[in-house]
Amino acid sequence: MHLFQNFRDNTVIRIPAGIHRFTEPIRIEGRRNIRFVGEDGAVLRGTVALSRANFTEEEPGVFSAPVPHPADGFYVGSRRYEMARYPKRTDPDAPFGGYAADCILPEKTKAWSDPAGGYIHAMHKHLWGGFSYRIDGKAPDGSLLLSGGWQNNRQMGMHDEYRYAENIREEMTEPGEWFFDEKRMRVVVRLFPGDDLDEAEAAVSEGFFDIRGCEGISFENLSFGRTVRTFMKTKEPLLRSDWTIYRGGALVFRDSARCSVDRCVLEDIGSNGVFVDGHSSEIAVTRTRISETGASGVCFVGHPDAVRSPLFEYNETQTLDEIDKTPGPKSENYPRDGLVEDCLIERVGLTEKQATGVEISMAARITVRNCTVCRTSRAGINISEGTFGGHRIEGCDVFDTVRETGDHGSFNSWGRDRYWHLEGLDDRDAGQYAALDMTAPNVLARNRFRCDRGWDIDLDDGSSCCLIEENLCLAGGIKLREGFFRTVRHNICVGNTLHVHVWYPESGDTAEGNIFFAPYSPYGMPERWGKRIDDNILFDPALPEGETEPADALAEVSGQDAHSLRRSIRFRAPEKGDFRPVDVPGFEDFPAEFGVRYAPLRAIAPVPVIPRVAVPASEANGSSHVLLAGLGLEVRDIETDGEMSVYGTAEHRGALVLAVEAGSPAEAIGLRAIDVITDWNGREIRCAADLSGEEKITSVRVLRKQKAVELKEE
Repeated sequence: MHLFQNFRDNTVIRIPAGIHRFTEPIRIEGRRNIRFVGEDGAVLRGTVALSRANFTEEEPGVFSAPVPHPADGFYVGSRRYEMARYPKRTDPDAPFGGYAADCILPEKTKAWSDPAGGYIHAMHKHLWGGFSYRIDGKAPDGSLLLSGGWQNNRQMGMHDEYRYAENIREEMTEPGEWFFDEKRMRVVVRLFPGDDLDEAEAAVSEGFFDIRGCEGISFENLSFGRTVRTFMKTKEPLLRSDWTIYRGGALVFRDSARCSVDRCVLEDIGSNGVFVDGHSSEIAVTRTRISETGASGVCFVGHPDAVRSPLFEYNETQTLDEIDKTPGPKSENYPRDGLVEDCLIERVGLTEKQATGVEISMAARITVRNCTVCRTSRAGINISEGTFGGHRIEGCDVFDTVRETGDHGSFNSWGRDRYWHLEGLDDRDAGQYAALDMTAPNVLARNRFRCDRGWDIDLDDGSSCCLIEENLCLAGGIKLREGFFRTVRHNICVGNTLHVHVWYPESGDTAEGNIFFAPYSPYGMPERWGKRIDDNILFDPALPEGETEPADALAEVSGQDAHSLRRSIRFRAPEKGDFRPVDVPGFEDFPAEFGVRYAPLRAIAPVPVIPRVAVPASEANGSSHVLLAGLGLEVRDIETDGEMSVYGTAEHRGALVLAVEAGSPAEAIGLRAIDVITDWNGREIRCAADLSGEEKITSVRVLRKQKAVELKEE
């Protein structure tokens, strides 16, 4: 540890290759211009090393060893052991990797002799994040005595099914599992065959550096990993968002300026990766990979004393007469001008489910640029409220999000600011107060989003003052809930549309020049929508290229869209993710590249699944459209995710019936237009080309209104 002590201003501290261990974070206060530069192979871990000599074999294959600090992670070499849990982790796509409703019921817990020191983790009842509880013991009736549950600001109780128990000695039944015995301060492990206890280590530190009141502190070319989780410390509410927060992480910058993290790796971090706290400015995280975090990747979080008329729980309200009507922040106690650029952030929220790749709350002018953010338990990027705006999200690739939760988006924001739900305020007058907390609009520009369990872009609960421009949305579309002054222009929503929910009268919203693949999806809307909804395109591949018709399906819903058109569009290379439209005004500079650009990270960055897009009718070929003249049948492939959803097919499988000739063999067996043929004479049909007009039809299985129907020759 001598490398990390006796700091002097204006120095470079070079970290040699090898493993350097931390048992607690190092606090640095009031220093200037210190660079921590790692040689290739410099690794910092929050662990204590153990060896075979430390362990006692308690029973065949089960070993225990004392530890000097409470442990919350155990490793042998490169293998991370699983803390003993019920049920086992068996399904990577299920909440928590596996869950069991009975983990808190006496019928199950009676088998646990002393579960004190264990944990119950559960999803929120409405899937708005999660909760964690410490097990303090058992009541005489066998029920668990629990404390905790403060990890979510929407207190509505744990989910009825999605929960599991952890650190239970009796559940340590498989090799590769471990248990922390807090009463005897020891780890107990069921060794995996072939693992060498001389390579064992236990995680004991929650982080590495706590930078306070400093300027010009930088970390370069360092690998940080293997720290303890801090979920039981996550309890501070973030205004009226769904969040509570713990102001900690692997690297923490408090009230500091012009600090940076560059070309680093933060992997297997139990808490947050990088946390920027309080009156901090120009903190940058660049060219860095953040992976496998218990909580969020990067957080910029100010303090409530910077907010005028703050409230802290969703249902709290105040009156128009009570609020401070002065625009902007009340104090300087908030981050500003931060940067997250050229980063790969993935697999975040492994323990805490109210977590995200980048979290912004009570902060101003934070830029997230050219980042790939994926495999997250909730949003990929989250802005908790409108205090204080000026954020820019640009060039990012955000996908595979909301994996375990619900009612959210790849990008999510709330605007539960002082104007929102004010008692005594007429909704028609709310707009004049909507920008009190916003010092500048938020901008989402030239990003690619894909959310398969929510919306690609979700501006929820009062989110206001936002420009959404030239984004490619691949699955969930764009949602705008109650709020003011949002402009949505020149975006493409593949397979989806604009979702408009409970707008205020005179909201000042604009949606123009976008390409939608489906009519709008409104809910609880006023008679007049916003300021202007027009000049949009409703994609229709059935029209020949270049031919247009009025977009009646849009106009009938919005009451506007007088100049919007229905037309087919040829995209440059949609199968490769290039959705640049050909010959569509306003899209001449639409982006084709997204996400991290730093070559070492781009080489390993995942990419989203690209949906198939139907080609214009004038371009349809035999592989997509098939005419079986002898059978009086015309079919084509299932070409889009939207069609897959409408017809209820398994992926893009089956042949969609376009037309059935009267008196034909196809009509005789009972085929109808918009049936989807899935089996033909006993064989599976994956696409239209699998059908043959040279064989007699004896049996057909179709999906008709999403239900399987058997058709047979009489």
